[in-house]
Amino acid sequence: MTIETLIKTLTDAKFDVHSGVAPDGTACPYLVLDDIEQPNFAADNRTYTETTSLRLVLVESEVHNYGLIQDLKDVLNGIPLPYSVESNDDASEHVCETYFYLRFLGGNTNG
Repeated sequence: MTIETLIKTLTDAKFDVHSGVAPDGTACPYLVLDDIEQPNFAADNRTYTETTSLRLVLVESEVHNYGLIQDLKDVLNGIPLPYSVESNDDASEHVCETYFYLRFLGGNTNG
């Protein structure tokens, strides 16, 4: 699984996907991929497994759509990537955000 494949899978499932930030005026709901890190697993002065972590944010307007969240979980459950989920309601921005933290193992994030 690569990031490009993940984006294509989400787009094919009819999700509006953006990298880094969505353009001003983007209508909710949409997804944003960000916070790419590479916290490799290392021990004994050696890297054993390359990993890349990223955050997939589902941005919704004011109220969580639990059906949409489940649809996204169903897509993610169909691909070989571990993930965890947490939610945040930002009343000042009038949006609800659901964070999906994904981890690519083996450094397999590129083409």
